[in-house]
Amino acid sequence: MAKEMYYHTLPARILHWVNAANIGLLTTTGLYIRDPQVFPFFASMDIARKTHFIAMYLIIYGILIRIYYSYVSKDYRELLFRPGDLRGFPALAKYYLFLSKELPDYGKYNPGQKFLYNAWAVLIFFQAVTGFALYFPNASAQLTRMLGGPLLFRQVHFMLTWVFIVTVAVHVYLSFIGGWTVVKSMITGYFPEGEHMQPSSERVGINERL
Repeated sequence: MAKEMYYHTLPARILHWVNAANIGLLTTTGLYIRDPQVFPFFASMDIARKTHFIAMYLIIYGILIRIYYSYVSKDYRELLFRPGDLRGFPALAKYYLFLSKELPDYGKYNPGQKFLYNAWAVLIFFQAVTGFALYFPNASAQLTRMLGGPLLFRQVHFMLTWVFIVTVAVHVYLSFIGGWTVVKSMITGYFPEGEHMQPSSERVGINERL
């Protein structure tokens, strides 16, 4: 039996699932608020709005706590996207486009994962700014006018919602094709020693396809 190493700490796992749940709530409530007829996820607009704002505050606190924890635990060294990571994208793209059978060993996180995790933190900030501006139009009227008006804010807010939907879907898909060990590691914290966090070519059946 393969020896397992402790890959994800308990605080990191808790924050991961809490933030994931809040992103799910923000997305579903946001779509309902946008058009309850097309996205009938909730019983009333009042419930959707209250849930939306509770989840928004929780995701802001969750991201700030995760950043602080990354600094304290030093795992920002593995999570932080650096310009040098750009060099890893061609090989990563070739692998996921089935043009290569081998995935380089990037370590705990590949360049795509690091870019996505860092981008989510930035996008959540912009979602919060546009969300507050739309919810408190009088208090933010001057800022909103300076940056293009409420219609632009609404469009940006809605567009970013779909960015989250698409990128989260890709993240979940790649996690599952990585195999049960990848998913389980975010529950138990342990991962088999010697395996990549990214999926192997055998696991996704690339050898059979090429």
